[in-house]
Amino acid sequence: MLFEAVSAFATVGLSTGITADLPAVGQLILVALMFIGRIGPITLVSALALRERTRHYELREERPVIG
Repeated sequence: MLFEAVSAFATVGLSTGITADLPAVGQLILVALMFIGRIGPITLVSALALRERTRHYELREERPVIG
């Protein structure tokens, strides 16, 4: 089971052949691990960590003169 879980998380495509014998809940857990592994842990953490922050400055707006 550990090999199946690590293989699913790493999305390497290896299996010991017991995936078909797992109950539906176990297969759904493997699917979730594959999805999380595909998204990537760093992407997932950065998406959860990003939030809108207030700026302490304001950018100047100007219309450039051309010609």
